[in-house]
Amino acid sequence: MLKKIKISYTVLLLLTCLLVSCSSAKLSSPKENLAAQSVQLEGEWWNKRHETIISRLKSNPEVILVGNSIFHTLEEEDRKEVWTKYLDKYQTVDMGISGDRTENVIWRIENGTLEGINPKVAIVLIGTNNTDGNHYLNISTPEELAAGIFKICSLLTQKLPNTEILLMGILPYGYKPNHRDNLNKATNELISSFPEKNSKIHYINISSEYLDENGKVNKELMPDYLHPNAEGHLLMFKALDTDIQKLMK
Repeated sequence: MLKKIKISYTVLLLLTCLLVSCSSAKLSSPKENLAAQSVQLEGEWWNKRHETIISRLKSNPEVILVGNSIFHTLEEEDRKEVWTKYLDKYQTVDMGISGDRTENVIWRIENGTLEGINPKVAIVLIGTNNTDGNHYLNISTPEELAAGIFKICSLLTQKLPNTEILLMGILPYGYKPNHRDNLNKATNELISSFPEKNSKIHYINISSEYLDENGKVNKELMPDYLHPNAEGHLLMFKALDTDIQKLMK
């Protein structure tokens, strides 16, 4: 009888250790959200672009464009009309860098791009690269991506307390329904509530401007189903202009 009790006690002790071990694993810190971290991209061209942006910001702009290639491509030769018609009147500086994800924008904000300026409006469009599984190993969930976008907005408010933030919903992607576009749409649902958390944030989603009568991305405006062309960029700032004017005041 005593032998049986000893065996049972040993089994009980082993089970207790196993349960404690499992509990400890569950209580360990959750996976770090890369989308809300600060990550510098490697590459001479990226660092050169970052330094170019810093030098341009010395002009003390009234409007800054914070984002990725969708803003970066505004500097292509055929986008001059966009600047003449909409952006030059605001003394705008383009801070877009192709390929940037939220974590890269966070690094740039924390490393010199917002020092010594006091713009009236910051237009933010970022996030589609975080859901791109073709070119990046890490794909953000809507919750992770929304947290990264909110961190960008929070840093903007912290460093530029007088600046109003016009936060754009992520633009549609792809000709057919796809996982990346679904992640972006889910993220837009989350970030649309940001003005409730921060009165400096003003949310706008102009995705419908890029859809045809069948609800698919209009190739005439987005030839690669991701980046607006010259006509698409003209449409973008026509759609934003009223909101920008209000925030400028």
